[in-house]
This record gives sequence, C-alpha cells and structure tokens, in this order.
Amino acid sequence: MKSQNELWFLPEQNQTYIELCNTLYERELLRLAQTPADKLPWLPKRLASLPFYVREAASLILKHPSPLTLDSQNACWLHSQSKMCPVPHVDESESIFAFYHKNAKLGLLVPVYCKEQDIEQIRLDSVDEIDHEGQRIHCNEHGWFAMAGWPQEPDNQQKLLLKPSKTVLVAVCCGHQWRNQERKTPRLLSLRELLLASRLNWQNFAKPHQAKKELR
Repeated sequence: MKSQNELWFLPEQNQTYIELCNTLYERELLRLAQTPADKLPWLPKRLASLPFYVREAASLILKHPSPLTLDSQNACWLHSQSKMCPVPHVDESESIFAFYHKNAKLGLLVPVYCKEQDIEQIRLDSVDEIDHEGQRIHCNEHGWFAMAGWPQEPDNQQKLLLKPSKTVLVAVCCGHQWRNQERKTPRLLSLRELLLASRLNWQNFAKPHQAKKELR
C-alpha cells in the first residue's frame, strides 16, 4: 500500500522517492548514532519523529520545482560552483535592509554566511522572531541579526545575514564551501537543512512554500 505522500507522484517519481527516503534514513541514523552524551535524553524523541521528517523532506523535494539537478541516490542537489563564495564584497547593507524591512515574517527562509576555521559556507535558516522596533530578526539556529545583515550576538560575529538570490541559494542547497578563496568538496546537508531548502520558492524567495512543521 502506498503512503499518503506517494499518492500524487508520477510513476517515474516513485523510485526517486524511495531512493531519497533510504538515503536520508541512513544519513540521519549515522548522525544520531554520534549524539553527544549530554543530548542522549532527547534521542528517543528524535528517533520517533525521524520517519515523518524523512518522508516530508522526500515529498517536498519532489513536489516543488528547483533549477538544480537532484541526485536522489545521495539526497543532494548538484550545480556548478562559483570560484569564490558569493558573499558581498562591497557594502550591500542598504539593499539587505530594504529586503528584510519589507519581507521579514515568521518562517521566512534566510541565507546566513558563516566562516569557521577558514571554511566559508552559506547556510539556510528560518526567522522565528522579529523585533520591529530594534529593526532586527532572530534566526532559529544562528541568532539575532540587524535587518541590514550585521550580527547582533557574541556567538555569531563571524556570520552575516544575506539577501536571498539565486546565486546565494544555489550555494546553500548544493553545500558549496570554500577555503582561502578556493573551491572545496561540497558538504551534504543535514535533514533539517534539506527540509528548509525543499521549501524554497525559486520564483519568489519572499514567499517560501509551507511545511507541516519544522525540525528543530
């Protein structure tokens, strides 16, 4: 019997759905097997919810169109990588502020530039709090940023909130990364990142597709 998620699939999509689910299960079980000791009390809950989120991610990936090439056997997207990380090299704070001042809302998907140990990446996050008076937004994983993009916490000083663009979000979805201005091997996205990325509306980044609930 087919699951509810599979009912709308075209016949040729069923195999892709199965491949995505199998790969995501294997990847997440390996990640959960490495859970630190202080987080073990949460493990049963995460294992119990894993089937739902795996099916949700696979369904959303197939449901919403993307300009990227899907590698279902590795549960990743493929696209040519820019020579350098597409973080602004000039001050674009006015443009970034204009976008978030107009479009900031709960659940908005946002790209965040991160630099750790000389590795440059752009990661996807979602807005879970808005401070209109202070003109800042809070990202679920990466903390507070001014609407102009600047970090607002001691723990995120090596990060920047970027304005969504196709170039930026290609780098996000494909796991592109750089070191010393050279391209490095792309990383595989976590299940949470895949769930977020599969909701991107490539026709209008200010209006992401909805999901049943977000993995935290």
